[in-house]
Formats: sequence, C-alpha cells, structure tokens
Amino acid sequence: MKKHKIIFTLMLLIGMIQYGGAQVVLTDSQAGQLVEKTSLVTDRDIYAVGETIQFSAVNCSSTALKNAEWSNVLYVELVAPDGESISRKKFAYDTDGASGSLLVPKWTLTGNYYVRAYTRWMRDFSAYNYFYKPVTVINSTKAELLELVEAKNGSSEAGHENTDTADAGSVSIKIGKPAYKKREAVDVSIDLKSSAGMSGNYTVSVIPEGAFILGNKAKIKDGGVQFSSDYIPETRGLSVSGTVVSQQDSLPLPYSHVALTVFKENPENFNVLSDAKGQFFFDLSKLKGAYEIFISADASDGKHPVILVDNDFSTAPVSLPFIPVDLSPEKLKVYQQLAFNSQMEQLYQQQKVTEEIRSFSSDSAFYGKPDFVLKFDKFIDLPTMQDYFYELVPQVRVREHNDIAEINVLGDHSELEIYDPLVLIDMVPIFDMERVLALQPEKLERIEVVTTPYVRGGIIFGGIVSLFSRKGDLAGIDLPSAGRFITYNMLSEDSVPPLPDHQMKHVPDLRNCLYWNPDLKVTSGHAVSFSFSTGDSTGKFVVVVQYLNENGEVKVAVQDFEIN
Repeated sequence: MKKHKIIFTLMLLIGMIQYGGAQVVLTDSQAGQLVEKTSLVTDRDIYAVGETIQFSAVNCSSTALKNAEWSNVLYVELVAPDGESISRKKFAYDTDGASGSLLVPKWTLTGNYYVRAYTRWMRDFSAYNYFYKPVTVINSTKAELLELVEAKNGSSEAGHENTDTADAGSVSIKIGKPAYKKREAVDVSIDLKSSAGMSGNYTVSVIPEGAFILGNKAKIKDGGVQFSSDYIPETRGLSVSGTVVSQQDSLPLPYSHVALTVFKENPENFNVLSDAKGQFFFDLSKLKGAYEIFISADASDGKHPVILVDNDFSTAPVSLPFIPVDLSPEKLKVYQQLAFNSQMEQLYQQQKVTEEIRSFSSDSAFYGKPDFVLKFDKFIDLPTMQDYFYELVPQVRVREHNDIAEINVLGDHSELEIYDPLVLIDMVPIFDMERVLALQPEKLERIEVVTTPYVRGGIIFGGIVSLFSRKGDLAGIDLPSAGRFITYNMLSEDSVPPLPDHQMKHVPDLRNCLYWNPDLKVTSGHAVSFSFSTGDSTGKFVVVVQYLNENGEVKVAVQDFEIN
C-alpha cells in the first residue's frame, strides 16, 4: 500500500510538471514520501589548498523515486560552517549515484569545512536534509584560521548521523609486501567473505597515513519535512528557471514568451511560456562545460518584462557545527607533509594549457532541414533586408500594421496566418522586426525558412525565419532590452585523474593520493586486483576501501604499507 501511494504521488507530480510546471500542493505525508537522500565518501579527509577532493556519491532515495528517475543532476559544494560556498560543481546523477571532484581554491583558509551534496528537488525541503561531510583544509601560506561565525539560524549540534565503521572482518586487503621503494609497482587484491553480503561498488584510495579519519561525521540537525514547491525535479538533465516580472510594478507576468539561446558550437534555442505565476523552466539536458547563454522575453504589447533567473545552487541559510581544526603535534606533522607535497607537486607537474576555441557553426538546427534556403553569396548585393525578402524569399512577407513592421511566413497551412513566426538570428529569437529589417545584408551568410507551423516549448509558431551571420556575432544586431547574458556552468566534465608518467624521472612525483577508484566492483567470493605505482614520498601509506550502501552506511577497511 505504501508503495502504491508513492507511485500515485509521483504520477500526480509528473503530470503537473509536464503540463506547464503547475504549482504543486502536497500534504506533509505526501511530501515525506518524496524526500530524496544522497550520501558520499571522499578519497581522504585532509586536503591542502590547490588539491582536488575526489568523491563518490550514492543515491539513497526510495526505490520508487529511483525507478521514476526523479533527479538526474547532483549539486556538490565545498562550504564553510556558515554555508558560504567555497567551490561548486554539477554532476550527472542516476540511480547508482555520481562521482567527480572539487578543486580547493588556493585562497581558502585553514579550517574544517563541509562537502555537501543535494539535488534541485531537495531544495524544496530543509537545507539541513542535504548530505554533509566534514573535511579539513590546510593553507600553509596564510596564518589565519577559519573563524567561528555566530549562528543565525539555529544550532546543528543535535540529530542523527551515519557513522563509518571498521569492517576488516568482512573485507580482506592483501598487499604484495609490507614495504616498497620509490616508484615501484604495488599489487593489491580485495576479497569479501562469501557471507558478508556486501557485494557492490567500492571506492579505493591510497593516501598517506593520517589523511583519513575513521568515523569523520558531524551531527546535523534533522530538517524535517518542510515542502515549499519552489523547484521541480530535473528528471531529464540540467535546467534553468526563473520568473518574469513587470519593470513597472515588479508583479509577475504570466504566459510571457521567454526564449533562451546557448552559444555553443551549434547554438541551441529554447522557447517556453511562463506559467500563471510568471515562472519559467528550461531543460538543458546533458550539456557539459561552461557556456554563455542569452535569455530574453517578448516585450511587445506594451510589456516591460524583467527576467529574474534563479540561482542554480542553493542559497538557503544554514548554520553547521563549527569544528576547530586539530593543531596537535601529531596532526601538524601530517598537515606539513601534505602541504609540502602539494606545493611541490603543483610546482613541478606539467600542465597542458590549451586555449579552448569554440568556433561558430550553423550546420545543424533544432528544426532540421529547412523548406527554403537563401545564400547571400549566390546573388548580387541588394541594399536592404526588405529588398532581399521581397525579391528573393517569396515564402516570407514583410508588411506594416499600425506603423509596426511584421514578418509572416507564407505556405499551404492556414495556421501560418494565425500565429507569428519564430524569427532567429544565430539562434537568438528577435521580437522586434524593425531590428531584423535594419540588419546589414553583407554581414549575413544565409536565411533559412520553415513553411509549416512549428511547436517549440508548448508555443505554436507560424513557421520559422532563421538568419545566420557570417561570423557568429549576431550580425551586430541590437539585442532585446528585456534580455540578459549569463555565463552558465553546465554539468562537470570530470573524470578520474590520469596517472603520471614515471619515465620522466626528473619530474618529482609527490602526489598525496597515489590511487583513486570511485567505482570498483567487488563480489563476494571473487578477489579483485588492481595496481598502482609509488611516488617519491616516503613514510607510511594506507589503502582505504570504502563500501557505501543504499542506506548511506559506510563500511571501511584499511591496510597500511611503507615506502622507503
């Protein structure tokens, strides 16, 4: 019965989302059934500035939510106890979870921070329901320490916690020998007892002794079920959302045409209508990397729209436990070694600096093959755009109505007379036809026309008129005033860092993490082997094997060895 209730609630929400993102109203009981949960482990617990935090996250949500493929994006941040974001990224997320890395900025002060993870849907609930894991950051170039900020939103000293437990009895780690030389290959095998019942995905890291702290968890207060219905789940990938309001009175503008263009190699265009509350939602699917986007709204009919874009990361206030950094002599020795290794590694490592050039390409468009194409170079130059439309593009009619220029697409479909066409320049929608007609023809490469009605984002267009500039610079058009450019970070392109080339013996290898595997599949009764090479650091190291189950519980096995 409980399973059927969850499925019914999911179907209700999916229906609301598919039909315009309607306002969702849930009871506390329904909301409680739809609380997503995630958990993660990191390669270690102590990092020097400039290093990367490697992590592996597991989807701990209910089976019903997983089967519904509820959230497909995981937001991971490094935050201070007062919630200030230090580093942040977005990752593709599925029923199995996600893996990736976060860079610790060099300006970060020494102190204890938190790696937190959440989905967009989780932002509808308390921020205290996000996942938090403490990590220590060491900055040997700054004497200041992270200071305690007075709590403004209550204390987080009470609540449940998932505690790591040593489980050496179930997990067996075998290393070839107890001690190795510098830059020597190390073979490791991992085996489970057949009765352990812990088959699944494991993470493995090889790090200096002292860089991993067993049971390193903080008690975060339970946020309870406080559903706000401000965000809808990203079921198909990354999204951009916001609200269209009037410049005159700041009231929402319902059912406004909002357009978004992503300036990538093949620019993409999206169009939606805002809902009854002026809210809009764009699905950007699985785009990766950082791109410039342009969002604009139709300012015709006397509207003066202003676009307010939602912050892509959580801004909910939190007050997390402040954990003073451990400055005992034993820990200081670990910090000093990690910081020295990190500084030397960053000094000597070869960094391939490549300039990323995203050339403009217009070989493909969302509407596929157009019905008509005019290439400007095939004809003699004409003075104005209106001349080109009149003389060479019979499928497009330009006329004036109440002293306002209009562009219409002609064809066999009666709907072309009812609906306005979608007019684009380099995939950016233009609502003012006077600006289109004012373009300089010599800056344009071609015009494409679709002579059938087209549905885009729930909006019916009376055909499409798509212009492409020669340089991908919008042909110098004055863009709509009701628009804004944003540099938007899409999904991260992270992967497991490559191992160094040990043939370059003149380059020191002082990595603090000699090996990291976020997804090692281990089955009871079957040993799994892997190998890595030691670097130039000496001392005691540990192989840390972590098993993170669907309940967020972590089992840990550790085996040490020495590098001489």
